[in-house]
Amino acid sequence: MQMNSTLPERGASRVTLSIMLMLVAGGVAACGLDRPTVPNYNNPTPAGLAGDPVGGVQLAANGLVFQLRAQIAGWISGAGIMGRESFNYTPTEGRSTTCWLQKMDYACGGGSAFWNGFYTESRNVYTFLNTVEATAGLSAAQKDGARGFAKTFEAYSLGFVAERGKFGGPTEVAADPRTLTPFVSRDSMYNYVIGRLDQAKTHLAAAGSAFAFTLNSGFTGFNTPATFLQFNRALAARYNAERASLRNPACGANGTACYQLVLQNLTEAGSFVDAANLQNGPTWIFSTAAGDATNGLSDAASPFVVAHPSVKTDAPLRADGSLDLRYQSKVLTLATAIGTGSAVPGIATDQDYKIYPTQSSSIPMIRSEELILLRAEAEWFTGAKGAAITDINTIRTTSGGLAASSLTTASTDDQFITELLLQRRYSLMFEGHRWVDVRRLGKLTTLPIDVPSAPQVLYDDLVIPQGECLARAGAAANLLAPTCP
Repeated sequence: MQMNSTLPERGASRVTLSIMLMLVAGGVAACGLDRPTVPNYNNPTPAGLAGDPVGGVQLAANGLVFQLRAQIAGWISGAGIMGRESFNYTPTEGRSTTCWLQKMDYACGGGSAFWNGFYTESRNVYTFLNTVEATAGLSAAQKDGARGFAKTFEAYSLGFVAERGKFGGPTEVAADPRTLTPFVSRDSMYNYVIGRLDQAKTHLAAAGSAFAFTLNSGFTGFNTPATFLQFNRALAARYNAERASLRNPACGANGTACYQLVLQNLTEAGSFVDAANLQNGPTWIFSTAAGDATNGLSDAASPFVVAHPSVKTDAPLRADGSLDLRYQSKVLTLATAIGTGSAVPGIATDQDYKIYPTQSSSIPMIRSEELILLRAEAEWFTGAKGAAITDINTIRTTSGGLAASSLTTASTDDQFITELLLQRRYSLMFEGHRWVDVRRLGKLTTLPIDVPSAPQVLYDDLVIPQGECLARAGAAANLLAPTCP
């Protein structure tokens, strides 16, 4: 892949600067009598790590977490708009409506918000791994821990690229950042992501009882190699399920072979899969502390990010006629409906999310509730339909306060998918999943087109960003990007 200064606002230079500022804020400069000597915290070198291997790896690990965290709010907001979960009705920026709902073309950035930052993460992982390999200051177990951590984050980051569209992207990182590397198909990208997670699994199993660095409080319960491995296996289950549902021939009929891997991954995740603690899982943490990042989805940060009105009209009813408990706990009704605030075509909504109430509210990475729904999906398509229904009903009754579903083992695949999507919609509301889910399960056209005359569209994929196309113009055929004009 190629990163250059022509890329829009989430490009490498801006993100790298953010990482550098964060890392410098976390470090201590050694001062001489005549001038300060400042270590390169953004790109620690083997020599630097040899002098302070643990401190250097800590700073670099912080950078990997920080870089991927910086992409999450944008992903949830953009995917939320395309998945008809949310709107961004900022009155001074009509493109938040027109670009995401009408024409995601190069004038809008071409979906670069779902590209540049994730590839910056890949480059940072590449540098991190090379630096760790080159230092003699870490034990074998500490190196394995660092490898397992970094490869898990690389896979997590590229998983978003696989989810953004059918065109795939590069997976290889060259030593020279100016060197182009080939595109691979979406399924090959999923295969790479899953393979990277499996490599990380092997590293983490050999990493001893502790990392050489400390993970932040968002990883509480998942901050040792053994417990971080549970997180790794949960991600593997997610991406194996996504790959299976796309019905690639490599997954066999109905995705069975890949769905069997989902069940294996969830077994390996162990106690992470816990019906008694559906919120269990690592989170992205934010704060208002100097130098830290705030949650960009909170009402305080983005008061014009609101919920699509269908979140209420589609909510299941409980036995007493009240709405699903998930709707009640996550959504509120505004006194006055909010519209686009301009001539941009859109519909008003009086629904708003209360999931992220403050700028310090955390965002889930993956939760036990998602894992149980992934298990239900895999069980159904591997023939364990009774077990799948049990898992679906666990979520309905525990999380939604609903009666058991009407599914039986004689239900059709289409009936099961409809029920699965309903439960995933309300259980994982505004966490960045619905747009991905309806596309991978063949239900994109069930999303509403609110203004047919605008016209609004339903995106099945996003074009490759213009900067990537320009960087590859004139390259050899095997290095050209698909969908470039």
